[in-house]
Amino acid sequence: IIFVNKTSLAQCAAALSMVGIRRVFFGCKNDRFGGCGSLLQLHKPDAVPSSQHFGFEVVGGVLEEESIRLLRSFYDRENFHAPDHKRKRKNAEES
Repeated sequence: IIFVNKTSLAQCAAALSMVGIRRVFFGCKNDRFGGCGSLLQLHKPDAVPSSQHFGFEVVGGVLEEESIRLLRSFYDRENFHAPDHKRKRKNAEES
């Protein structure tokens, strides 16, 4: 069993199946890159034609609002360790 804040990306969903995770609980969907029902259905046993892909159960919406708030809070902060050309500078008016 694994608990995640946001539904897994495609490559992560495939890896979860390959390592034998049986159940994934997540807070909010990832409508752009989600591999567990948001965009792709990689959690289903027949999603990948491989003998190493078994699929897993997905339970979504666990503490969904809290997950969304946590992610927004994370992305609202500026990463001061990022290189200058990668940083998203906030306007002085926003501060």
